[in-house]
Amino acid sequence: MENTISFGINGKRYDIHKPGDITLLKYLRDYQGLLGAKNGCNQGHCGTCTVIVDGKAKRACLIKLSKLDGANIETIEGLSKDGKLHPIQDAFVKEGAVQCGFCTPGMVMAAKALLDANLNPSDEEIKEALKFNICRCTGYAAIIRAVKKAAAVIYGSLKESLKTEITKTGIGESPVKKDAFAKVTGRPIFADDIYFKDMLHGKLLLSAYPFAKVNSIDAAGAFKQPGVVKVLTAMDIPGRNGFGLLNPHQPVFAQDVVRYMGDPVALILAETEEQAETALKYIKVDYEPLQGVFSPEEGMKSDAPLIHKDGNVMKHVKVRRGDVDRAFARADIIIEGTYTTPMVEHAYLEPESAVAWVEEDGTVVVMTASQGSYAFREMISSALDIAEEKVRVIYTPAGGAFGGKEEPTVQIHCALGAVYTGRPVKMTLTRQESLIMSTKRHWEKMYYRHGATRDGRVIAVEAKIIADAGAYESLSQPVVFRSAVVGAGPYDIPNVKIDSYGVYTNNPPGGAFRGFGSTQVAFGAEQQMDKIARCLDMDPFEIRKINGLKEGRATITGQVLKKDCAYLKTLEEVEKALARCKESLPKPGPGKRIGIGIASSYKNVGLGAGKRDRAGASIEIDSKGTVYLKVGATDMGQGSDTVLTQMASEVTGIPYEEFTVISNDTAQTIDGGVTTASRQTYISGHAVAGAARELRKIISDLLIDTVGLRERDYEFSNDGVILKKKGKFNANVENNFITYKGLYAMAAENKVNLKAEYIYTAPTTYSLRERADHQAKVPLEKYNIHFAYCFNTQAAIVEVDEKTGEVKVLKIIAAQDLGRAIHPQNCHCQLEGAIVMGIGYGLSEEFKLVDGKMVTDNLAKLKLPKSIHVPEMETILVEEESDGPFGAKGMGEVPINSTAPAIISAIYDATGVRVENLPASKEKILEGLKNINWGHSS
Repeated sequence: MENTISFGINGKRYDIHKPGDITLLKYLRDYQGLLGAKNGCNQGHCGTCTVIVDGKAKRACLIKLSKLDGANIETIEGLSKDGKLHPIQDAFVKEGAVQCGFCTPGMVMAAKALLDANLNPSDEEIKEALKFNICRCTGYAAIIRAVKKAAAVIYGSLKESLKTEITKTGIGESPVKKDAFAKVTGRPIFADDIYFKDMLHGKLLLSAYPFAKVNSIDAAGAFKQPGVVKVLTAMDIPGRNGFGLLNPHQPVFAQDVVRYMGDPVALILAETEEQAETALKYIKVDYEPLQGVFSPEEGMKSDAPLIHKDGNVMKHVKVRRGDVDRAFARADIIIEGTYTTPMVEHAYLEPESAVAWVEEDGTVVVMTASQGSYAFREMISSALDIAEEKVRVIYTPAGGAFGGKEEPTVQIHCALGAVYTGRPVKMTLTRQESLIMSTKRHWEKMYYRHGATRDGRVIAVEAKIIADAGAYESLSQPVVFRSAVVGAGPYDIPNVKIDSYGVYTNNPPGGAFRGFGSTQVAFGAEQQMDKIARCLDMDPFEIRKINGLKEGRATITGQVLKKDCAYLKTLEEVEKALARCKESLPKPGPGKRIGIGIASSYKNVGLGAGKRDRAGASIEIDSKGTVYLKVGATDMGQGSDTVLTQMASEVTGIPYEEFTVISNDTAQTIDGGVTTASRQTYISGHAVAGAARELRKIISDLLIDTVGLRERDYEFSNDGVILKKKGKFNANVENNFITYKGLYAMAAENKVNLKAEYIYTAPTTYSLRERADHQAKVPLEKYNIHFAYCFNTQAAIVEVDEKTGEVKVLKIIAAQDLGRAIHPQNCHCQLEGAIVMGIGYGLSEEFKLVDGKMVTDNLAKLKLPKSIHVPEMETILVEEESDGPFGAKGMGEVPINSTAPAIISAIYDATGVRVENLPASKEKILEGLKNINWGHSS
């Protein structure tokens, strides 16, 4: 038949008449329900949609269906057979190569294409094969290990059968992550994978200007377009037209004024996404452009236009300790420096997405990825003007977040659309929409002045820090606070004056991002320490040991640290590891120089600063015998579901595999607070341990009462309770065994509820004091702005090309103080992911705007690190038990902080060029090389 093509998908033939202009990705997802190929950018930049076409890895978003006549296509759905994982999938699971999971199906298919052609690939061949597939979570190292392992397994299976691996699941072991199987098989678990019958699609009309008055909005033309069901604007919001975790002043729909180009002014709901997109062009908005503010320094000027009526300076935080002027007067050396760090995009691979509908009882249900469903529920209910109990937010796995999904983008609009139309509504941002709407890491400018004595003691620090808060507050207040309170680095410095400012601009809002204000100042503070060490001709480790925080020493805010401060241990571990590898350092090639740099950092665990920090958890056994762990924590790929299950298993005695985890569902879980501040292992961990203790007691009392056996007389298995000796007769006991279903029945007969809940509140913290100097009548605990800190030290070895300015990171050594490692494999993988993100921050990543207009408008322009950029990484876990659950603290954020400053110091060590404005592009290095006298020693 004319205009008919035929191809195979996973061995099944398909005949398509008039395929038109659709892509293979759209055909797989929308027409065949094969949702394993994910849509991360629709431009071929991320690789999440990778499939195999005629034996080659191809990005499905780039291939037109009409070009596939006669092709054989393989997708992730065809990989596992009869419920058994393919060796590649199995290796990804066992090597911990699955975190958020959004990139995983594409990675697996790219790996399969490689191994189908080459069963003995080198590391470089693996990196090359995966270079079109971005992973923002793992740092690629675990993925590379998984591909190597899979190659060995496939090759080995020709000779002998594999022995089943036994995985230990206790505290300090590394069981398979709870969500790994769903993610490695490409199951439809993300919000954009959800489809409903009669579902509408929503698209937002975003502002045409970074700053403008809105005189009128005319949507009459859009209503006439095919498929359009409804157009909503600010006039249609029943309740509060504003959202924000701390200050709900960011409009759901801009009404009188737009303050950045991500402000929505209208929503179109149509039968298809394409129809909604087309109809946007027919909305007429009468704008009156205003003079904008595009840098925080500009915003601080007295004559700057006001973005908000209360002024452009959103927050000013002061840290004061000792007598700075007097200390500088007696300093032997004074080192000054001005540093800038760029605005950075989170670049999670899953664009923001939500699906909403209204239940028969009027409950509005929203399924979406977030870092706190309860926070989203409050904001949605406020906009809808209905009780919070009439809104249910169900967490769908986040395909990456890193802080960027703490606040809504499309979720409120989606709920509004469902309420107004009575039909399910889905909204998924394009990559371009996500880039301009979403929050960013704050651009910061830092002026530092350090005073030190000849023996290396830093006695004074003065700093002024200015952060770009963007158009709305978001989480800028605590970010600006964090930049101030850790602004001098992990050192005991007796005299401090730090001023940190957050300033409104007409740029995208600055929000939460891994490191949360500590990342930027770590760069400035550590460059200062490197300069001091060089000025004094002192070893970079030694100067940090002299000044480093330890038990009994105080932070710059006056907090005296406890025994769980292992900063000096991280220094020692990196120093030893570096000494070992120095012996085998490669010799630089012609025109290249090798350098080594050191950096350290620290960051809080938990919210702190006097805020109540709490989380709840529950554990129950239902009538079917299913054991549920229900937590408010959000697992974004970092593994909280897994470590919390390990804790529940350890305390109850019920095997790890038996638990089913439900997280972050406002109808089923107790609020766990927002997943931020590296807090969930500590806070939710304590909550889980408390619930587990209570359930264990409930079961113990039940078995004493019903069969007369104490804990020593029974044990839990994967199927139920094994009675070690005969007890009293009970109908639910058969062959000295009680199934979990039988245990429930036994409890029901005795009117016992097999459910335990526990809410944990963290240790009390206090607001930052006006002065950090200890006062005789003030208890030392009043200086505790946080209940715990984590520390990190890294060494970077780099090679710099003198002719091109290009930097190759050869190796990173990282030691992390984290308390006890609950899941060591995952801790190492988190470190690797943070390091590679830090490499991007140091060398390439920057979200660029010109007068508020986006220049960096796709993933490729973000210059994210790829597999080909991954150096050798040596990660070291430093375990000094804290008062966290099982001795754990946290670790997800702080490792990113040390990487960039270590690299920049290494570049200086190699070339004498110190880049003080990140990222350290080759152009900046080349410019610096022009002024270098090569007579210096490196």
